[in-house]
Amino acid sequence: MNSFQDQCVIVTGAATGIGEACAIQLAHKGATVVIMDFNRQGAEDVAKKIQAFGGKALVAVTDLNSWEATKSKIDEIADSETGIHALIHSAGGFPNYVNLLDCSIEAWDAVVNSNLRSMFYLLKAVAPHMMKNQYGRFVSVSSMAARSGTNPNPPHYTAAKGGMLALTRQAAKDLGPYGITVNAVAPANVTTPRTNAIRTAERVAHIQKTTPLGRLAEADEIAHAIVFLASLEASYITGITMDVNGGATMI
Repeated sequence: MNSFQDQCVIVTGAATGIGEACAIQLAHKGATVVIMDFNRQGAEDVAKKIQAFGGKALVAVTDLNSWEATKSKIDEIADSETGIHALIHSAGGFPNYVNLLDCSIEAWDAVVNSNLRSMFYLLKAVAPHMMKNQYGRFVSVSSMAARSGTNPNPPHYTAAKGGMLALTRQAAKDLGPYGITVNAVAPANVTTPRTNAIRTAERVAHIQKTTPLGRLAEADEIAHAIVFLASLEASYITGITMDVNGGATMI
């Protein structure tokens, strides 16, 4: 149960949804969890949940769209803790469904930056610390949108999540010699406050119809896969994308 004892794990986007579920699971397993999010109140609320059951949690309010802010915060965490053992990049997403022709340039840039460019910043900032310790786990949260067209998704989100998978493979190749694994999880149709707010009843019905398990996923179900890839037990797994989607990409 304490497979993350004495480890420092950063989780971005941990104020809600999949990131929150990861943070809570990691804390139960003994990690010191750094809740990295731009939403201070949400991050502090999750930290209090963790501290209430005796877990260890820190709050790091960070603008992941800024290289300077990202690097500064990662360096600060690495200096204050016994290194950074794992980083889970769950921040990102998209605000609403839009088709290709209606997607504005501003919306494209915002979604690509918050999902893909932020991953590049995080890798670039955290890799030197992990290389120094000859150990590290980096897990990004991509999406089934990058793997299949079964469910319609907005173009900026699909492109950004696809880019994350390519960057995962490249980073795994570059960082493998230093004992660092880089993997991705591609979830689908997760029940979170944000996604629930933008899904229509028709879209939910379509998801249920096209998913062999016949339902949406819970955030905890995605987090289990992410936490495994961040663990010691996943020591010989790198450069992969794990599909956690109820079988939806089979059809």
